[in-house]
Amino acid sequence: MPQMPDITIQLIHIQGPLKGQIQDFSQFPVQIGRHPSCEVRFDKDLTTISRRHARVERQGNRFRIIDTSTNGTYVNGKRIADVYLRDGDVITFSENGPKASFLTKIETSRIPAASPALSTPAPPQAPSPQSVPAPPASHAPAAPPQESLPPPDARLTVGPAMQEPSVSTTAPLVIQYGPTLQSFNLLPVTVGTDPTCEFVIDNNALAGRHVQIFFSEGEYYVKDLTGRNMVCINGRPVGLQMALAQGAELALTSQGPKFRFLGGGRLAEVQDPTAEPLEKTDVDPNAPDFDSAPSVPRQKSKSLFKSFFK
Repeated sequence: MPQMPDITIQLIHIQGPLKGQIQDFSQFPVQIGRHPSCEVRFDKDLTTISRRHARVERQGNRFRIIDTSTNGTYVNGKRIADVYLRDGDVITFSENGPKASFLTKIETSRIPAASPALSTPAPPQAPSPQSVPAPPASHAPAAPPQESLPPPDARLTVGPAMQEPSVSTTAPLVIQYGPTLQSFNLLPVTVGTDPTCEFVIDNNALAGRHVQIFFSEGEYYVKDLTGRNMVCINGRPVGLQMALAQGAELALTSQGPKFRFLGGGRLAEVQDPTAEPLEKTDVDPNAPDFDSAPSVPRQKSKSLFKSFFK
């Protein structure tokens, strides 16, 4: 008899002070706000967020977000009082405030005795002992020792054991890149800078048709379309194609963009925690300092500012 499915929700923060964080919740309700008791807590100085801004409740196998704020809660750009959430919905906490995408992960558990997958299969019908006598135990060949393999690491990929055809298949795929969140139900999906791609990324480091994501035999696969080994999974070039495993990091180039595969067809952008520092403007060592001649650098900066907008 099937048990109640275990459902975990994920909030992927795509804008605001928590940008780049992925929070998982399996206990409900989930309180969101500035109060110290909130599970999703924003800084106390972010006054556009109420102390108890919203909460997510579970009702059966569905999840409802309820607004309890002053400045409002928005789902897909529309202000709500309460609404049931769906995979891929974008929640905004106050107008133009922090944003998070909503996803669910369902794992159905079964009682072992009732699970056909765990039942012991009936052995094949053997010939009668009278017709085929069993050989003496001393004549039985010894079984070769089996190599003990380590358990698979969830953060590593399966690898291209065989070349799977990228045929059209119905399977879910959700891609989050910056503030963009796009859902697909039909694969393969092509990613690149070309407007004909299903998912377009404006990045000069990418090719027009850069990478393809498809589904085959229960696995999600990545195919490098560049022909230059630019696409890597966990730092390893995919070659022609490679399967994704939950937790794997997909890099479209060595400098990014990078995505984390969350399982269930969900790809979320991985933010670089360290931004490149701004380069300092070269200064003439013979020029007077700012205190003795403040007008010189100020006039130079003003001219540069104007030149950007001519």
